[in-house]
Amino acid sequence: MIILNTTFIIHAPLEGEFIKWVREVYLPSAQASGIFGTPTVARVLTRIEPDTESIAVQLPADNQNDASRWHDETAALLRDDLHARWGERMMFFTTCMEVIG
Repeated sequence: MIILNTTFIIHAPLEGEFIKWVREVYLPSAQASGIFGTPTVARVLTRIEPDTESIAVQLPADNQNDASRWHDETAALLRDDLHARWGERMMFFTTCMEVIG
């Protein structure tokens, strides 16, 4: 199994708006693709910078090719939406992981 993990680092006052966006836009898009199983959304407890929150979204998939294609195509449009909404007040990074145990 593959996990497509995207960690979003956001300006703390935006957290509520951001979580709403994840629930109403990002997760429905991922689920509609038919590629991913049940997602996990988690708060990262390690602080990157003061006044920031980090939220990790983990999307389990059967294979890396499908997960990567969704990330490069559909999720790229979603990330454009994030930048249009919040610009420099947020950033993200994505890691593709393989479950080994």
